[in-house]
Amino acid sequence: MPQRRVVLAAAVGVLAGCAGSLENPERFDGGPQAGFVCPSLGKPAKAEVILQRCVTGCHSAAAHESNLDLESPDVGTRLVGISTSACPPRVRVDRADGGTLQELITQASPTCTSAMPPGGGMSNAEIDCIIEWTRNLADGGSE
Repeated sequence: MPQRRVVLAAAVGVLAGCAGSLENPERFDGGPQAGFVCPSLGKPAKAEVILQRCVTGCHSAAAHESNLDLESPDVGTRLVGISTSACPPRVRVDRADGGTLQELITQASPTCTSAMPPGGGMSNAEIDCIIEWTRNLADGGSE
């Protein structure tokens, strides 16, 4: 009988620490769900906004407009303090004013190039999330 209690206690302990389900993907370790979670959306920035709104057709590992790949790992090394090819000598992301990326997603008529994404369509919460994500990257945080 004592062995059954030990087995039952172990099973309860395992179930209590369950990784999660598809209804709560933020509980999984690693994978595309990991990384900075936007306070404005309560969701992972890269998986829920960047990959959905900025990568397809424009800033993927295969097709990177303006030499910007937002899909591959270590995206901060390609954004923070890096000169933009479209608006030199400005940088893509910086802590002082957000850089050109922030300008391109928040203004209908940016000072150089055109508003992003083409055709607009991002919600204010998505824009806020990208700004929070880039500030996090500028402060040395995870993507």
